[in-house]
Amino acid sequence: MECQRCQVDVPAGNFCGLCGCHGGRQTSENPIWLRRNTFGAAPSEAVLRPYLSSALFPHLPTRSRKPFRLTLLIAAAVLILAAVLRLPALGIAVGALGLPLLFVLYLRASAADRDVPRPALVFGALLAALLGTAWVLVSGHLVARNHGVPMALGLALHHLLREGFIIPVVGMMLMIVPPVLIRLIRPGSRESLDGFMIGALSALAFAAAATLTRLAPLLATGLFAHARPVKGLVVQAVLSGVTVPISAAAAGGMLGIALWFRPARRHQGRVRLLLILLAAAALLVHAGVGIIDIVGVAQLPMVMAHIAVTVVVLLGLRLSLQLAMLHESHDPSEADLPLLCPQCENVVPDMPFCPACGAATMASSQQSRRLRRGMLRPRPEDAGGYPGYALPSANYAATPMQRPRFGWLLGRWGIPVMTLAVAFGVVGVLLTPKIVLFMCPPDCGKPPTGTPVMALPRFTAPDGTFSVAYPAPGPAYAIATGDSGVTATYTAGGGGVMQFFSEPANDRSAREIAAAILKRTYPDAKVAYEIPNAMVGYQLGYGEVADDWPQGATASYSRLRILVMAAVKNDVALVAFATGPYRAFGPDFGPGPPSGANLEIAQDMGKYVNSFRWEGDPQR
Repeated sequence: MECQRCQVDVPAGNFCGLCGCHGGRQTSENPIWLRRNTFGAAPSEAVLRPYLSSALFPHLPTRSRKPFRLTLLIAAAVLILAAVLRLPALGIAVGALGLPLLFVLYLRASAADRDVPRPALVFGALLAALLGTAWVLVSGHLVARNHGVPMALGLALHHLLREGFIIPVVGMMLMIVPPVLIRLIRPGSRESLDGFMIGALSALAFAAAATLTRLAPLLATGLFAHARPVKGLVVQAVLSGVTVPISAAAAGGMLGIALWFRPARRHQGRVRLLLILLAAAALLVHAGVGIIDIVGVAQLPMVMAHIAVTVVVLLGLRLSLQLAMLHESHDPSEADLPLLCPQCENVVPDMPFCPACGAATMASSQQSRRLRRGMLRPRPEDAGGYPGYALPSANYAATPMQRPRFGWLLGRWGIPVMTLAVAFGVVGVLLTPKIVLFMCPPDCGKPPTGTPVMALPRFTAPDGTFSVAYPAPGPAYAIATGDSGVTATYTAGGGGVMQFFSEPANDRSAREIAAAILKRTYPDAKVAYEIPNAMVGYQLGYGEVADDWPQGATASYSRLRILVMAAVKNDVALVAFATGPYRAFGPDFGPGPPSGANLEIAQDMGKYVNSFRWEGDPQR
């Protein structure tokens, strides 16, 4: 038949073997630049559908991906099980190592690891792991200084830009360093899927190292994370084991495709530009989701946003793969020689695309192509074998395709992951905090003395409804005042934030006001206990202490302690709010005797809470 796009005679079939267009025709419903209904690496799938296995494992035939899909399901089930059972060691091992190890096994099963020098692959993975570790160690310290304080507590805009956007963007830039360096070295292979392999592997190594470094402090809580809510552990599992590695692999793979792409014709430089824009957009979108992490939304909307971003980046990867396979420079066509198509298992002419199913020949590794064109080239036989398509009517003898067995894959994936989980479990047992024993003496503590309140600066509301003393600005505190109150950021020690403010009571009780403030600032916090006989400005009110574990793609493991106290008088609620890193008080830290506060800044908070005065109160 004559292909209307190529304008040459090609073997009659469902697809043109030279350009891949459907039926040799270019139609408005199925333009050749995209061919959206037939994915080049999985002809039975549409391009813009978020199929995971064909996007992350494009070198494998469709039937060979089944063991990998099953292993992915098992990994997801183990992640959820680890969260439900509160086993941090198992969750961290599967979340960090699960997908990267499966990707390495995919390269081995498809023989794609032989297409580029293995030293380049090892160099890219090791460099990415080192950069991922260094990035978390540096950025984690910067992010931790905010203690997960959300926008509702008055987070400054520069903090939002730094922790929510700049730090993730820097992480994305570090993640792409290995594939860029390898590309500059100019390895011998210049196929788009080779670039995808290098970029995705480097990104997965970066994400794995970052996850291990970020979540390693969780092991210090012991073998079981008894204090953590199950919902938070499930969210952590989804982020560390699903959204972060998938979106990182997709973004890194898209960058590799853009760097390694070789257009078939000079005028197709527009395709290269589109691939570069897609890769840049994927990196920016993945980094931009950090803003959602820092503003303090509830965990469910946050994880849904991460999943949505992952789906978008995955669709971008499938689009990049399709464009590269359609418009890249292909192997020379030898239409008079037979070739076994690994996708539909028909013997078809040796051309860039299968005339039967439309699969791109370059969707298989170079090693596979060399074997199928060499000693495993099909030959005609009288009966049996594989059917011929767009060839002289005959059956063909060909060596069956070797497919990865599920047992082989599960064993090589499960043994390293479980070994790492057991090792982490041993570390967790060794680091399990011991029960602190207090003895008085000598652990009697000190009397509660401090700076007289009258010697401190005092804030008075513009409308005169209340006033409160606050810490003097200096090396220990950074002070910010507003119409409703004072925010004191503790810059010494472990850090923390205190707020003293008012809001209309609107006939609400102190309990209702405190609960509403906690829900607004930390929607997923877990209440630890109520403060008995809580008083604000010597007015009986309500107080409670809660814990929160900030989640996010860049958030290192930390436990926050939150203290909120409120009292109502004259329909005006005065509120004292404090948050900072949780640290158990004991003989070596805190006031000395046991205390449920476990918040460093709480030791300095009492005098300010007592200094609250409503309008008309006598001076104290």
